[in-house]
Amino acid sequence: MTYPFHPAARRAGRAAALALALAAPLAAGAAPVTVVFDITSTSGSSDFYAVGTVGRGSFSFDDALVPAGGTGHLGNVISGVPTLALEFEWFGARFDVGNASIATLHFEDGVLTDWMLGGRYTAPTCGFNRYGCLTSVGGEADFMLMGSSGGSLNDGVHAGIGGGHGTLNWAVQTTPVPEPATPALLALGLLGMGLRQWRAGAAARRTAAAGA
Repeated sequence: MTYPFHPAARRAGRAAALALALAAPLAAGAAPVTVVFDITSTSGSSDFYAVGTVGRGSFSFDDALVPAGGTGHLGNVISGVPTLALEFEWFGARFDVGNASIATLHFEDGVLTDWMLGGRYTAPTCGFNRYGCLTSVGGEADFMLMGSSGGSLNDGVHAGIGGGHGTLNWAVQTTPVPEPATPALLALGLLGMGLRQWRAGAAARRTAAAGA
């Protein structure tokens, strides 16, 4: 006599197949690279931009952007670089991917050695120079940061080209990537549960058939 496959085993099998399918993109997909930084103001155009004011932020990009040969320069002050995430706050002005972006990235032997961020606000006097130009008092806050040389910000209210200027500290933060084995183990566990339920059901049906 043959016994139909238990519905619970079918469901476990489908879940296992889904988990294995999800494991493949994790194994092949690129990982985000995150840079964390802080900036301390060293000068300001007015009392508002007090010396010693600290700003903090971070940004992320896809490691697929690293040049194939490991060395190269990406982006420009006009179009920028695809940005996965960005957070920055200084002098009460806040920025994220909605109003700022990575402008450039520079790599040497696969290592990020310099970068540039900027606000997306374009002052009337800046032309196409979106990420490399600040206005004294624009319609909104704007900033420009370079990993190698510091940066400037204008909060959009207080006068002064650049407003506050400061020096940067930054580091690349390692972002853990889920191991492909994790979904695979989950799939095996689900499949094992389904098989145990099927065997228990089959044994019960054999016992019932023998007693009939």
